[in-house]
Amino acid sequence: MDKYQYTQQWFLGAELYKKMLEFISGKEKMNILEIGCFEGLSSVYIADNLLHHPESTLACVDPFMNIDNNDHASLLQNNVEARFDYNISQCSYTDKISVHKMTSDAFFETNQKNYDFIYIDGSHMCDIITRDMENSFRFLNTNGIMWMDDYCGGPPNDTSIKRTMDAFLEIHKEQFDLIHVGYQIAIRKK
Repeated sequence: MDKYQYTQQWFLGAELYKKMLEFISGKEKMNILEIGCFEGLSSVYIADNLLHHPESTLACVDPFMNIDNNDHASLLQNNVEARFDYNISQCSYTDKISVHKMTSDAFFETNQKNYDFIYIDGSHMCDIITRDMENSFRFLNTNGIMWMDDYCGGPPNDTSIKRTMDAFLEIHKEQFDLIHVGYQIAIRKK
């Protein structure tokens, strides 16, 4: 951790940080997608732990401040993108990481790749959450894991994120196994 630059370390308390290696060894070939990267703490953790196989890859998708109406605008005022770039440049597998500084919608419009693991920690806007989950699930390989942040999060007394994710889960309930439920939620595609 000493070689990286972070102002926030929320990810260190995340269930994915604590449980990821219970579900994935990091030794097999994996194509990984991360939606929402902030300063890159989760990105470098995933890279340092899951990209050991010579053909494994990580695609990081985040528009940073390149869009209007960014629901993270108050957090992105302080060189976040520069810290992300620096942190990615310092991690063990920099050469296996592709960075897409665009919205997830724009990314999925041209994406041709399927993924074995997808971490969704992007927008907190319900319509974008729905699209991120639908698009990610469409590009998730069979037996692939989709892990979503903020399932029980958001502003106090606001359950809209949970309701949005629950609606997706209800529609697709026959197509996955639920493997983790807490503040975050994770499914494995059948």
